[in-house]
Amino acid sequence: MRSAQIVAGRRWVLVLEPGEELVGTVSAWAERIGVRAATVEFFGAFRSARLIAATEPVADPEPPLPQQVEVTYLEGVGSGSIGLADGRPSVHLHIAAGVKEQGGAAYSGHLLAAEVHYTVEVVVQEAVGPDFVLRPLPGFGINALHFS
Repeated sequence: MRSAQIVAGRRWVLVLEPGEELVGTVSAWAERIGVRAATVEFFGAFRSARLIAATEPVADPEPPLPQQVEVTYLEGVGSGSIGLADGRPSVHLHIAAGVKEQGGAAYSGHLLAAEVHYTVEVVVQEAVGPDFVLRPLPGFGINALHFS
């Protein structure tokens, strides 16, 4: 386990507009504002989302999922972090969301991209220390949170 006591900094509420892309918009905002470390919570309606997930049971649940799923017209919640990857702020988010045309059947997983439908609200809590760093997790090859 890794742990670090964080010193809370600034706190923002972002309201994304229809058509904006969640991951890219928040990443660009974090870079422009200078956010190097933060926790993120969000909720709202999405026109589409692409995430690492599965639509069928997987034979071996141990390794990270290799496939991506694209779903449309969903509503959900998620959380994650902003940390440095290659020296730039990078957003790492996970989502759980129900798909409207599937009666609310839910998908969950690592969010790669999501287009806002009506509105999405994002709460960002900055950590002014230590820096959050996203780097590959040994044995799995996926980025995980570390502290500088």
